[in-house]
Amino acid sequence: MTRLESSAWPLAGGSASVFALAVVLDRLPWQVGFGVVALAVAAWAWSSPAVAGAGVGAVAWLCVTGFDVHHFGDIRVTGSDDAARAAVLVLAGVLVAAAHALAEAYGRHRRADPMWAEFHATAPGLPQEGVPIPRPRPHGEAGLEEAAPRTSDRGTE
Repeated sequence: MTRLESSAWPLAGGSASVFALAVVLDRLPWQVGFGVVALAVAAWAWSSPAVAGAGVGAVAWLCVTGFDVHHFGDIRVTGSDDAARAAVLVLAGVLVAAAHALAEAYGRHRRADPMWAEFHATAPGLPQEGVPIPRPRPHGEAGLEEAAPRTSDRGTE
């Protein structure tokens, strides 16, 4: 899938997992919940497009703010700390997704075409592993037989 529906499952799964983590970790200090949720955002963003990574980061910010920072589900921006947490989570999603896309593109570029790899492995005249490379010899040296004159039995009848 090349359109945005390829983002649906990573966005749904990532949103559900960061929600569950934020709810479970709400009794711990918010920094612990933030760290675990940031790792979940990175894990879900790795296999998704950048827009889904940004979406999971935004949902993660909503969950961390509501359950871990304010403890009562209240989602509000209280200052630059909230903005920084939002930026970190959204950028984590986008950067991890972009890094994975670049790694795949680089790996796809470096991957050999199987047909050409097979051709080069079995091409005549190329050295094979464990097979000595024959050296060409000029005509007349030992090893190359000169053509014997052909005689025909025709005409002797």
